[in-house]
Amino acid sequence: MILSKECILLQNEIRKLSQQALLEKADELNKAGIMPVEGLGKLAEMGILGANAPEEFDGAALDVTGAAVAIEEISRVCASTALIAAVHNAGFIRPILKFGSGEQKQKYLSDAATGKIIGGYALISANEMKLQRTGEKFVVNGKNQFLLNGEADGPFMMYAPDRGTLSAFVIDADEKGVHRRRANVMGMNAAGIGTVVFENCSLSRNNIVGEEEQGRRILDEIDALAKIYFAAIALGLMQAAYDAALKYAGERVQFNEPIINFGMVREKIADIATCLEASRNLIYNAAQIADGQGNYRRAASIAKYYAGRSAVEITTQAIQIYGGYGYMKDYPVERYFRDAQVINVLDARPDVEKELIVKEILGA
Repeated sequence: MILSKECILLQNEIRKLSQQALLEKADELNKAGIMPVEGLGKLAEMGILGANAPEEFDGAALDVTGAAVAIEEISRVCASTALIAAVHNAGFIRPILKFGSGEQKQKYLSDAATGKIIGGYALISANEMKLQRTGEKFVVNGKNQFLLNGEADGPFMMYAPDRGTLSAFVIDADEKGVHRRRANVMGMNAAGIGTVVFENCSLSRNNIVGEEEQGRRILDEIDALAKIYFAAIALGLMQAAYDAALKYAGERVQFNEPIINFGMVREKIADIATCLEASRNLIYNAAQIADGQGNYRRAASIAKYYAGRSAVEITTQAIQIYGGYGYMKDYPVERYFRDAQVINVLDARPDVEKELIVKEILGA
């Protein structure tokens, strides 16, 4: 995959920023489960939190390929930070930019692009809620088990069941009847993943993004973009695991020679490199179709499915190259493994993703 000169410059800048602003505290924050506030501030200064926002709203106006490059580079150092940026851009900024009212755009976009607020996204697959209409109001009860960026305490997008379809709502941080708590997750511990509970939360039409019962259309619009960004997170994890395993294999000596000389280890390195390269091509192919204004839904689903599956496989292989040390928290590969598991529950599980791919192939 050949990137443009602009993308290569961006890649180098984000790689440098990630090494300087994120690397030192990545393990510490993940172990403590604390969001990387300082690192997010640096990303905001670079425009990455406003990657998908236009300049009129103080955004960087990056294309999909550029944003995916940035997310991959961040994920190589801290996948939790990459997930925050991906969700903020695809799950929050994008729907308001494309479908929000003028008032909603003025209220949220500039603050989101500059990092004054971190927007969240309640995964539709985790909905356990009911919406009732009461006159001009919408009353929500129940919960959503997977509120991405939930601990940032910012506004978030929610898609609620409404008359057999979906309506999209933006929920403010101080909305009454909304209670958040931290989710106890196995990976992406510093990503601020939460759970949200609704108790007679009364919403008005001002909370609706787009038109009533238009939530499915909005969700379809952001879904493919989110898949590309989630796949880019998986790619960053794969690259980090590959780099760590290759370095370790060259340094670890057994029977008076480095283990990179052993056939079994060399096979693993070859398998990892192949999956990594295939994933990279699938992801950036989908991104470039998106930038060309083509229908990229199938390409995005394929990239997310393959990259998510490969991330688990590659991080597992990296642990095996490390041997017993791979299971110790003193080494980074066990974090990469745990973070990789999360990719496969974001947006759609692998089995669901495969069904979506088939539907796209058949035009169903």
